[in-house]
Amino acid sequence: MTRHDPPPAVPVPSAPATPANNEHPIDRLYRTLASNTLLAVVAALVMVALLISRFLPQLPADRGEADVAARWLAETAAAYGASGRLLSGVGLFNLWHSLWFQALAGLLAFVLLLRLGLAIGNALRRLRSPNPQTLAGEARRWPLHADVRLEQDATGAGLQEDLVNEGWRVVAADEGDVTRMVAERSQLGVVAPIFVYSGLLVVLAGLWLGQLAGWQESAITLAPGETVSLANQPGSQLSAGGGADGALTEVSIVRSTGVSETVSLSAVGAARVGGLAIRRRAQGPALAVAADGPDGQALQLQRMEAQSTAAPSLTLVFDQPRSEQVFLLPDRQLVFSIVSFPALPERGFSGPTFLVQAFRAGQRDPVLNEFVEGDASMGVGDDTLLLRTGQFITVDVSYDPARPLIWLGIGLAMLGILLSLWRPAGQLFLLVQRQRGQVTVQASLEPAWSWRAASRWLAAWAATYGIVPEHSGADEEKQPS
Repeated sequence: MTRHDPPPAVPVPSAPATPANNEHPIDRLYRTLASNTLLAVVAALVMVALLISRFLPQLPADRGEADVAARWLAETAAAYGASGRLLSGVGLFNLWHSLWFQALAGLLAFVLLLRLGLAIGNALRRLRSPNPQTLAGEARRWPLHADVRLEQDATGAGLQEDLVNEGWRVVAADEGDVTRMVAERSQLGVVAPIFVYSGLLVVLAGLWLGQLAGWQESAITLAPGETVSLANQPGSQLSAGGGADGALTEVSIVRSTGVSETVSLSAVGAARVGGLAIRRRAQGPALAVAADGPDGQALQLQRMEAQSTAAPSLTLVFDQPRSEQVFLLPDRQLVFSIVSFPALPERGFSGPTFLVQAFRAGQRDPVLNEFVEGDASMGVGDDTLLLRTGQFITVDVSYDPARPLIWLGIGLAMLGILLSLWRPAGQLFLLVQRQRGQVTVQASLEPAWSWRAASRWLAAWAATYGIVPEHSGADEEKQPS
């Protein structure tokens, strides 16, 4: 059919008056549960909670007993000062077992399942068997409308042909002088929400399965020359190493089979080795301590802890500024106290500095009182105390067998979003009436959220075919179909 140039100014459609809402309460509840607003709010809350939990230690799986879990939570909360009690009270140290988060995640899963069912039903209805006869009533509730009168002799077949040439999929039904047409702009855009909702559900399922089948061990301290056994992988041991400057930049794991793997930590302190995810939480100064007798024989040292055993050397970790570590030299009845300082410029020490003091049992005056920076060797009577400085790191180790499932879900959701942006969906309903030599067309358009130019397209389409639209409708929040 013949077209003519559109007028210079094309008005943008505006909304007609909205009828009073006389819906049944159950219908309103359904529309609320299926609304975009509820989905956005619940998804945002779940994502924020998960993001916060990534930066906070979580209750390890091996601390499931009530008294052990309570003690771990109390110690963890104390490490965060005044805010620790609040964080523990709202369950952020044990997120997946918090009732509020379980309820929130359950609500998100229910909303996503509801939206997925609606998206599948909508796709089947629009792509398999669109019926222009039954769509007339529904089209009145669509957000965009335009009425035009064609200025030339036109037919419904001509309108249909023009839409097909623009890539629309059109189904028409004639009934006397009335033609009803329904046109679909993008089949890929119609199925895109199915990928999005399916992907988000797969991600949620992967996170949940990861909590059931996976595990996490938090606040593992790795110091030079020391190994730590993993409680959830018997026989596996972690150790840390690094460069000549003492910085710990590598983590090694030795399996029960004797196989060893080493990986370097990234710039943000993350690494993966042997199926385990490792994340560095903190680092600081460490001090390796040993003592030799007059004949060069190594002396036994012992920590000031319950059930500690004597060893020829100790590695002391200083995880707080001005923190103190105390140990014993049992054979000499000496108590050593070492205090760490970030620096003491007033005493001429620009780097990590240690105050080393030694006391004999029952005496208050120190027999050794000295500041040291770097490696040092100092005499205590006829014995020699050897100090070697280094660093320690605190890491979280986790195993998540559902990680591939999570990445699959993310991929599906991203595919759906890209399809929606590349070829947005839109459903157009046309009611063509011919009487007394005139042709009038009532157009209704339901665009997808990603078709931002839908109102301009409808206004330009109406102006292209005839007189400026007599009335039109602007975007309203609509229900997913």
